[in-house]
Amino acid sequence: MSQAKNNIIKHAQLNWSDQSEPYSTMFDDIYFNNNQGHCESQYVFFEGNDLAQRWGNFKQKQFCIVETGFGSGLNFVNSAQQFINFRKNNIDKPLQRLHFISFEKYPLTSNDIQLSLQKLPQFSELLDSLVVQYPMPLLGCHRLFFDGGNIILDLWFGDINKQIDNLSNEHNGIADAWYLDGFNPNTNPDMWHLILFKKMVALSKPQATLATFTAAGFVRRALNEAGFTMLKRKGYGKKREMLVGQLPESTSIDGHAINPIDDRRTIIKEAIKTVPNVVNDIAIIGGGIAGLCTALALAKRDHKVTVYCSDKTLGSGASGNLQGALYPLLNERHDALGQLFSNAYQFALNFYQDINQRHPFAHQFNGLIQLAYDSSSTKKLQKIKTAGLPEQLVHWIDANSTNQLAGVEIDHPALYYPRAGWLSPRQLIISLAHLLAEYDNVTIHCDHHIEQIYYDQDAKNKNNDQWILKRKLPSTSTNTSAKDMIDLSIHAMAHQNQTESATENTGIFKHQTLVIAAGFDSLNFQQCRAVPLSAARGQVSHIESTPELTALKRTLCHEGYLTPAIAVQHCMGATFKRHDSDTAYRETEQNDNHQKLKKCISDKTWVDNIVLNDQAHTAIRCTTRDHFPYVGELTDYDSLKKSYEMNGSINYPIASLPNAYLLTGLGSRGLCSAPLLAEILASKINKESLPVAKYIDEKMKIPRQWLSYINKNKPLKS
Repeated sequence: MSQAKNNIIKHAQLNWSDQSEPYSTMFDDIYFNNNQGHCESQYVFFEGNDLAQRWGNFKQKQFCIVETGFGSGLNFVNSAQQFINFRKNNIDKPLQRLHFISFEKYPLTSNDIQLSLQKLPQFSELLDSLVVQYPMPLLGCHRLFFDGGNIILDLWFGDINKQIDNLSNEHNGIADAWYLDGFNPNTNPDMWHLILFKKMVALSKPQATLATFTAAGFVRRALNEAGFTMLKRKGYGKKREMLVGQLPESTSIDGHAINPIDDRRTIIKEAIKTVPNVVNDIAIIGGGIAGLCTALALAKRDHKVTVYCSDKTLGSGASGNLQGALYPLLNERHDALGQLFSNAYQFALNFYQDINQRHPFAHQFNGLIQLAYDSSSTKKLQKIKTAGLPEQLVHWIDANSTNQLAGVEIDHPALYYPRAGWLSPRQLIISLAHLLAEYDNVTIHCDHHIEQIYYDQDAKNKNNDQWILKRKLPSTSTNTSAKDMIDLSIHAMAHQNQTESATENTGIFKHQTLVIAAGFDSLNFQQCRAVPLSAARGQVSHIESTPELTALKRTLCHEGYLTPAIAVQHCMGATFKRHDSDTAYRETEQNDNHQKLKKCISDKTWVDNIVLNDQAHTAIRCTTRDHFPYVGELTDYDSLKKSYEMNGSINYPIASLPNAYLLTGLGSRGLCSAPLLAEILASKINKESLPVAKYIDEKMKIPRQWLSYINKNKPLKS
């Protein structure tokens, strides 16, 4: 319980001045002055970091600003609008994307954000988008998108002194510029001290800049000591002075401070040599939701993406359900697992709503009811109830409320997820296919069963990483243009935007980078054979609606789940048969699904009167022992195993296969986690700061279970 309380975020408590200015009672200070706030933000932070000129001369595709206090969001919306204007007027410049990272211990509510900025009509479009996406008060990172994905906002909720340590920093620093913002140093000293400033230096790229409204002597001295070269500048309006600063050319390389006596030019040159080649050509094995979400995340970053789907249509496996429940996996501690799924849930809601606006699919996010149907489930759910999570995420309801919200008689208390519900994975696949068809840099091959992959060592020796994919050749091929053929009735997508290579007829494909997102079938590849995955067969019953069933208004979860109607059918399921990978229809499992519902909602005629038939969808969930998925660089298992068997220990850092990544083990909550996991993987490939805390990322890394075996002196699988 104490852990959960420590992980709970509280909203800021505001008063409003006579001029309708937001005022913090905790820090005895206003967020900004209505008459001057926008101009002050522009002068202090945007111009203080000389961003207009720097953007014009910037040679990379992405520029990163890190802000120490998000507050009302004024600095973000101003900088985002400036970036939109820059891109309109400089379409030929290399800079294409803005990554804005900001921290906030006491976030405003979305309503307070809207009230704070409503008198600035020049930001109305950005403000509307911010309010729509604005996250619930949950610990950790919340990634939001603006301007069609050209602007990324990572909003970290929590104490910056702790959360800043959770930023990933593996690629020569993160920050190009710092907005050192927060309440007055005299009333908010926790944000103005040497330890934090040293962490900022460690996260900075060479020659990163800094600007802040304060000119306090102790702040200037601490920033100088940390490594910034600080100067005073005329302050805004009546403020006499402010501070600007810059890191020396080589203060930080790969996130490590450099000794001033070192030969800086030599270090810079050597560091540049170690920067990995830019990834452009990426193969994704897997045509389900995880694979297509990954393809979309990478396509937005301008990578050339090719998807290989072994089936004749996309999403024929676990992603092919008619309906699936969307809600997070929570626990009473709100630990790393709960944080991952609660934040992934928010990301998924925004992701799906954005997809639906462009290519609609069947869904209903009007609430989900998780029933406390016996003493065991009641005890479990009441623990989540007492965790102190936001009510807009989940809250307890009594039996009467359950009946009213469900629209049918149930008579059990429950946890209620107001924004959860169901969606049609089958239709979502179509919408994702439509969206991917809009990208000229995406190719999708259906009926391409990749049976073998191997790394071209000769290509590596020539400094040209290359993976070779060998396809099992069918008698016929199903490649056509996505723009010419989208068959909604069979949710098929076969997409070919590019001329077939000469290797198509031989079944051999070559790509610089490889992503395996093939669910349980990932184990078919030699490189993944030892990943500790388990199969869990699931059969979902499709039942015809009745007048009683039609009254069901919201998704029910118990030992299984029951959905409101879609096209006069409901989904009732699902069975969970461990270590069973057979997908044949079973009449016994139709009965199992009905019996589970009867057990959890007993003595109700609307349940007893359900008529079973032989309509169902059966697929294999890919599960993990600890419920965390596997996401990231694919470990070189053979090298790890050889080192352990020869030496009784392993070599660090643990070797990964070059330019190879794995995304699998999503279990029964893949609809919730897939969009964020795809974004995490795309960020890894694109060398960006991740939208997830480092300690959570560690729990998703590929070798974690093998390391556990090694620590317990257990043998590794052959």
